[in-house]
Amino acid sequence: MTFKHRLPNAGLQPYAYEKDRARNDDDEFSYSDYEQLLSDETYCRLAELRWLAAELEKELAHDDVLGDSDVHDAIFDAVANTDAPIAEAVDEYVAGKMAAHRSGVYEG
Repeated sequence: MTFKHRLPNAGLQPYAYEKDRARNDDDEFSYSDYEQLLSDETYCRLAELRWLAAELEKELAHDDVLGDSDVHDAIFDAVANTDAPIAEAVDEYVAGKMAAHRSGVYEG
């Protein structure tokens, strides 16, 4: 499957991190919280971006097209330095939404 077809065929994979949190009894994040996030378009887009960055990093790790070239290394470094901040942004967004929800201000 080409990279451009991954997101349309991803199903719920981009949201798996929060779904796993919802299934973890030791986490205060509930399945109801997860379901509320799925109806939040901003969360969905951020989670999809996080998932795509991780997928691209995996793809580049096994990509033999560019071989061991400087171009491959530069692209891999750029992606590797991007997916962690994206994941942090999603985590911060989720934490903010859940804090608002718990305080009774969740709009979403």
